[in-house]
Amino acid sequence: MKRLKDSDIIPLIVAAPNIRQAIFAVLRGTDRKESPQGREILAHIDGIEAWLAGEISAGIFHLTTYGEEEIKEGGKIRKIQFLYSYYEKIGVHAIMNIVEDLTFKRLIRTTAASLKNRGVHDLLGIIRRDLAADPDNMLYVYEDDITKFYESILQDIMMDVLRRFFKGPIILTLLERFVRFLPHALSIGLRSSQHFGNLLLSVALDHFLKSENRVKYYYRYCDDKRVIDCNKPDLWHVSRLIEQRVESVGLKVKPNKRIYPISEGIDFLGYKIYTDHTRIRKRNKVKAARRLHRLKSKRRRAEIIASFYSLCKHADAKHLFFKITGIKMADYQNLKSLAELGISTSPGVRRNGQKNFACRSVSLNALVGTALCILDFQTDVSTKWSRKELREAREAGETDAVEKSKYLVCARVIVPNRSQLAACNLTLKKGDVVKFFTGYPDMCDICDALKEKGMLGENKVTMARNAQGNFTEYLFT
Repeated sequence: MKRLKDSDIIPLIVAAPNIRQAIFAVLRGTDRKESPQGREILAHIDGIEAWLAGEISAGIFHLTTYGEEEIKEGGKIRKIQFLYSYYEKIGVHAIMNIVEDLTFKRLIRTTAASLKNRGVHDLLGIIRRDLAADPDNMLYVYEDDITKFYESILQDIMMDVLRRFFKGPIILTLLERFVRFLPHALSIGLRSSQHFGNLLLSVALDHFLKSENRVKYYYRYCDDKRVIDCNKPDLWHVSRLIEQRVESVGLKVKPNKRIYPISEGIDFLGYKIYTDHTRIRKRNKVKAARRLHRLKSKRRRAEIIASFYSLCKHADAKHLFFKITGIKMADYQNLKSLAELGISTSPGVRRNGQKNFACRSVSLNALVGTALCILDFQTDVSTKWSRKELREAREAGETDAVEKSKYLVCARVIVPNRSQLAACNLTLKKGDVVKFFTGYPDMCDICDALKEKGMLGENKVTMARNAQGNFTEYLFT
C-alpha cells in the first residue's frame, strides 16, 4: 500500500460532512450542547466549520492546554489527560476520522481495540469460531500484555511508524503534534493515541507474527495478546519472538506472562472462554453485583442491568443474570419497557427521599427574563458542579471546606423570554414544565417563603440581571 500524500487525505478531512460529523460527535449529550462552548459552536456552526477547515488545510491546527485527572480501573490508577477546548476536540476528531478509515485495512483481522465494528464481542466471536473449527490444534494458551503501554511508547519511534503510512508534510505535522502532546510518551486521554498504539503494534508485531512466522491463532486487544497452539514449545518460541519485537520498539512485556491448558479457560475480553461454553470473568460478576447492591437510583440501576445484560447475552450466563438481577434473561430479552419488570425509570421520589421531577432540565441562564410559577423544589441537592467546587477548594488547602448544595426547582413557564431562550438554543412555550438547579440565596429564600406561605403553584417569579450582570434581582408577586 502506498503512503498517503496530503492531496489524498487533507481534502477528506476538511470536507464539510466530516467536520460537521465531528462537531456533533463531540457535542453528544445535553450537558455539552448547553455548555457555554457548546452553545457558541452550535450558534456559529458554519463559521466553525470554515475556521477548522482553514486551520487544518494550512497545517496550523494545534493543541494548547489540557487537564489531567486520575481514574481507578481494575485496581489500577491511571492519569488521563483531557482537552479543555471543544474546538480542539472537534479538530482531533475530524482528523482521526479519516486517518482511521484510510489505515484500517492495514490492521490484521484478529485485533479489535478501538476500531469501528470491531469490539470485544466481534473478537470473542472469532475466537469461539476458531475453537469450534479446529479444537485439536488449540490445546494451550499463551497470554501476556505490555507494561504501561501508552506511557512507555517512544515518540520518535511512533513518528517513524506514522511515516510508513503518510508522507505529506501537512498531515505528518498535524499527527506529530498529537504524538508530542506530552513531553514523553502518548496521552492516554487523547483520541489519536488509541489508533496510534494499534498502528505501532501492527507494524512491530502483528504482521511479523502472522505473515512472516505463520502464527495462525493470534489475537490482540490493545496490548493484551493471546496465542493458541497445540504444544507448549512452539508457544514458548512465540513468546521469545514477541518479547524481542516488543523490546525493539522500546516496550517491555510484563513478567506475568504464562502458558496454560485451554481447559482452564481463555481469560480474555472480560470472559473465560472454554471450548464448549463461555463464562463471565469473576471480577466483572463481582463488580456488577456490588454496584447493583449499593445503587439507590432506579434509573441508574436500569442502566447497570442493561449493561450487564449485554455482557451476559454473549456468554452462558442465564442463571447468573437471574441471580444478580432477579430477572430472567428471556423476560428481559422480550422486554418492551422496564416498567413491565417493575424497574420504573419515571422520575418520582428516590429511595433516599429526594424528589426527582419528571420534566426537562434547563440551565438557569436560559430562564433569565422568563416568568415562572414555582411548583415544587428539593433542597440539599449534590451536583457535579458543587462536588467539583469542593474538590478544588480542598486541593487549594481549605481542609474545612464543605459542599455548597443546591436547590432543584420545578417550575411552569408563564411568559417565556424568547430572545434569551433562542440565544441558548432552547424552545419553551407557555405551560411547559422545567427544572433547574440554583445556588443563589435569593431564589432559595423565595422557594422557602413560598412553601411557608402555602403558595407553591400560585405565584409568579421573574429573574432579571442587575447592572453587573449577576442573577440578583427577582420580581416576586
